Amino acid sequence: MRTTVSVAAWLLALSLFTPGHGRGDELSESYFPLKEGMRWEYSVTSDQGGTKKLLITNLAPREVQGTKVTPRKWELGGTIFIELIKQDDTGVYRYAEQPGENAPPSLITPIECHLKFPIAPGSSWNMATKVGNSTLNLSLTIESVSDEVKVPAGTFKDCVKVKQVGENDAGTAVMGYEWYAPKVGVVKSLVTIKQKSKEGTKSESRTYQLASFKP
Repeated sequence: MRTTVSVAAWLLALSLFTPGHGRGDELSESYFPLKEGMRWEYSVTSDQGGTKKLLITNLAPREVQGTKVTPRKWELGGTIFIELIKQDDTGVYRYAEQPGENAPPSLITPIECHLKFPIAPGSSWNMATKVGNSTLNLSLTIESVSDEVKVPAGTFKDCVKVKQVGENDAGTAVMGYEWYAPKVGVVKSLVTIKQKSKEGTKSESRTYQLASFKP
C-alpha cells in the first residue's frame, strides 16, 4: 500500500521451493496479480480513530510512453487515484500515477519497486517514495515467505512478509509491514508514520485488512 498506501499475492501450487533459493518467476509474479477486473476491498483503521473502506480495481492494460502498464484504481473516502503498474522479470514497479480517471499520467521518477524478484527470504532493495510533500528513502526486506495471516476475508497461508523502514531529513519516519498472499496480493498492511516538529512528535498507525476479493 505504497507505505501509507501500498497492496498484492500468488500461486499456491508452486509454493514449494528449496530453502535459500528464490521462488520461480511464475510464483513470484502471482504475488501482485494484474488481471483486468480483479477487485480488492480493504478495511482501513487508524489509531487516531475511524475506519474507512478502500477499493482497488485492476483496469485494462495500456501503454504509457511505450511501456505496458496496468492501471489500478483506488477509491477511498470519495477520492479516486490511479497508479500505473509495470511488471517485468525483475519485479513489480509503480511506473506512473493519475490523480483522477481523466487526468494525464505523471511518471514516477525514480519508479518505485513494490516487490523484487525472485521472491526469497532476506532479499532487500531500496526505493524513494513521497510522504506528504517530502521524499522518504525506504529500505524493504523480505522477512518470510511462509506466514499465515487471518483477516476478515479469510485465512491465507504461504504469505510473503515485507518489512519497510525509512526516514528523511524533514523529520518523517516510517515503519511498516505488508503481507502478500499467492494469487491474491496484499492481504494485510501495517504502517506507523512519525513526524517531528517544533511542537513535538506526531504519530499515526494504520492497519489495512482485506475484507473481500474478486479474482
